[in-house]
Amino acid sequence: MRDARPAMAVLDWALAATALALGGKVIGVPAIDYYRRTVVEPPMPDDVADVGLLFTPNFELLDQLAPDLIVIPPALRVGEPFLRRIAPTLVVDLARDGDATVTAALEGTGHLADAIDRQPEWDELRSGMERQLQDAAARLAPWRDRPLWIAMPADDRHLTAFGPGSLFADVLNRLGLVNAQKGSGFWRGQATVGLDRIAAVPEASLVLIDADGSNSVSLPEMNGVFWQALPAVREGRIFHLPAVMENGGVPAVMRFSRLLAASLTDRAG
Repeated sequence: MRDARPAMAVLDWALAATALALGGKVIGVPAIDYYRRTVVEPPMPDDVADVGLLFTPNFELLDQLAPDLIVIPPALRVGEPFLRRIAPTLVVDLARDGDATVTAALEGTGHLADAIDRQPEWDELRSGMERQLQDAAARLAPWRDRPLWIAMPADDRHLTAFGPGSLFADVLNRLGLVNAQKGSGFWRGQATVGLDRIAAVPEASLVLIDADGSNSVSLPEMNGVFWQALPAVREGRIFHLPAVMENGGVPAVMRFSRLLAASLTDRAG
């Protein structure tokens, strides 16, 4: 029986995850090894072709793949005229005005689902996300008045921390949790901050997300004087999560909320 789904080349990791979560037929994605390390879910099928680098895909290979549709993020609009020579090209944005929120992820996913005729799958995915958030919120109820830093390691004295306008911060809000960033100055999205900024909210616990699937959460000098000065480190209120893509759309919402609930409820904070 012929597969009626359009064959897609998806030139963005978050959009590739979204397309796979919708049951789309993905035939080409850039830098697949990086996807498998950082995005993880949904798993990338073995038969998907690696079409080169994220911002410089292999146009000759794309042409050979002969996709029915090419899906790109707004950042690749500059290449849209060239891509349209290969196949119809769809721009999908999982953010809104630069903010990678849950609402924006839902809107972008709905746009893609409409374009590839996957509305029933989209309804199921959206319902699954809401159930996942409700389950995580119930499990995390004891944490609702306890601020959390959500961050990725940068170096031995800095972290990339997530504030309003980031997907992780928006998920915290959906779960009824407190983002410690509110007590340490304001920024939108993500920012690289010194450990002194983290220490400025001494009651906050620290959730470190593996940045790239390379076990980077172990790289900061956890025995160094700067790390040991952090109240969260001294008091054992530091939690490690495996890689989650920070702007990864609905699949990242589900992965992050599930991993966060598992980590914080596995042991006392």
